[in-house]
Amino acid sequence: MHQSTPSEDASNSLQAHINTLHALPLDATTQALHYLLPHLTPSISPNATRLVTHQTLSGAGDLDTLGRIYLQSADRCTREHATFKTRLHHIALDKLIEDLYVATERLLRDGLKDGSVTIPPLPAGEEAMCSCCRGDPDAVILSGFAEEEALYYWEDDYKAIWGEEKNCGGQYGGGETWLKASREQVERKAQEEGNSSKL
Repeated sequence: MHQSTPSEDASNSLQAHINTLHALPLDATTQALHYLLPHLTPSISPNATRLVTHQTLSGAGDLDTLGRIYLQSADRCTREHATFKTRLHHIALDKLIEDLYVATERLLRDGLKDGSVTIPPLPAGEEAMCSCCRGDPDAVILSGFAEEEALYYWEDDYKAIWGEEKNCGGQYGGGETWLKASREQVERKAQEEGNSSKL
């Protein structure tokens, strides 16, 4: 299924709605993605743009814009010291966004095979870079690198919460050290936090 490139001028359009999400507070961004993603239908344009449509919003939206917002909001979970609940809410998006990318990847491959889709050349200077290093949402998400990214904590934050409890990995660079908690660790803390709020 092929569609034209998304229009951004109509205020009630899907693309206009997508364009507002990055400016929202983290919790609101995550909630908006939860509302939006399950109701999107994927497609591919003749120039290989990954598109989505919505049953009540007009026009087509750019899936990669949504993908970037999803990836950025995972990063924000660490940088903004998100709550346990927010982090769990975010990782529940992982399968939803992955399914959209898997569907558009299938459509892309089919279009390339039958000649209805053509991939345009990359801008000068980007040809030698790998797509994951460029941060292309399709590459990062389809490679599984985005899975449970919202469970990373600043090293000091992780140790303050879990002490010497074993982490699930780390990211290092640029003078930053992030440690990854397991889903079970975060679920346990969220439950403890919920129980204490009832006292």
